[in-house]
Amino acid sequence: MLRNILRQRPRETLIYGQKWKKSLKLTTADGGVIDQYNFRVDTTDSQGIYVYTSLRPGTLATTVSIAWATNIPPPNLSTTTTFTGTTPTPGPTTTAPKLPADCDEVEDKTSGIQTIYPDGSSPVNVYCDQKSVGSYTVIQSRGTTTNITFDIPFANYSDWFGESGVGKNFWMGLDNMNALSNNGKSYSLQIDLCCGTELRAKQIYHNFKVDTKANQYKLTATADLPGIGLDYKSTVKDIGAPFATQLTYSLPKAKGWWYGSCGNNLNGFMYPSTNLDCSVKKFDSTLLLGVNMRTTSGQANGGYDVELVSYDRVRMALFTFDSLNVDKTDSSFCG
Repeated sequence: MLRNILRQRPRETLIYGQKWKKSLKLTTADGGVIDQYNFRVDTTDSQGIYVYTSLRPGTLATTVSIAWATNIPPPNLSTTTTFTGTTPTPGPTTTAPKLPADCDEVEDKTSGIQTIYPDGSSPVNVYCDQKSVGSYTVIQSRGTTTNITFDIPFANYSDWFGESGVGKNFWMGLDNMNALSNNGKSYSLQIDLCCGTELRAKQIYHNFKVDTKANQYKLTATADLPGIGLDYKSTVKDIGAPFATQLTYSLPKAKGWWYGSCGNNLNGFMYPSTNLDCSVKKFDSTLLLGVNMRTTSGQANGGYDVELVSYDRVRMALFTFDSLNVDKTDSSFCG
């Protein structure tokens, strides 16, 4: 039996111009997570409605609608003040410390969950992997510690959702990825692919950027090894492609990725592994590709664009140090 933990909340006083976030979670009676999502309201709008629908194979759909409105007026910006008297002598000025935009800039250099501000003001909790050569800011991860669906509407991918941490399912949000990757620093992307505790592949991409919402969050990067991963090509490549979901993409091959090659989808359906066996055995009947990424070039077995391997722990992490210092044998994330 499902236990719905959505409860009536007291009225809250909102400040004009302040963003308002809420996180909702649906659990089983024993505390297992069935579904979790977040929504954000910008109070400069007077009203709105937010609809979230989750479709899971073999189960009924979960739909939640949230309507909101505010009668808080905007601040009066036309008010003037008349000053009479002597002008006071100005004192020393102080500058507020800059909020950390990534894991390079956080004060605590211990690996763990940290709060960063990719756009300079809006907080998001991410996993920071601190190494002797520099910091990794994890922007996406998949794992079996928590199980939430990534089969959500396109609009929901703009904001963060899930739970950050090793072995957990987390999405930093396309708006945050856009702000972070265009802040003047040069970021490289590292993708780690694990089956159980075994590291299967580690891929590096340079000059990683996610474009604006107006440009459909187009992905830009340069592959360290051409012809595989994001650089794999069937019709076109994932590099240079806009972000898409099944409803905004014409081919029924997967859900939630920068579709170009159709060979990759780290946001796919999470298959559990069995004794380090991560092969997809029922694709022809389910069309659920799993969490996949091309590690070879050319056509895969059976003529597919995908390798029919669904990894059960993966991550996308950004770093700014020299990629020559990346330890290609480090499997600590798979742990």
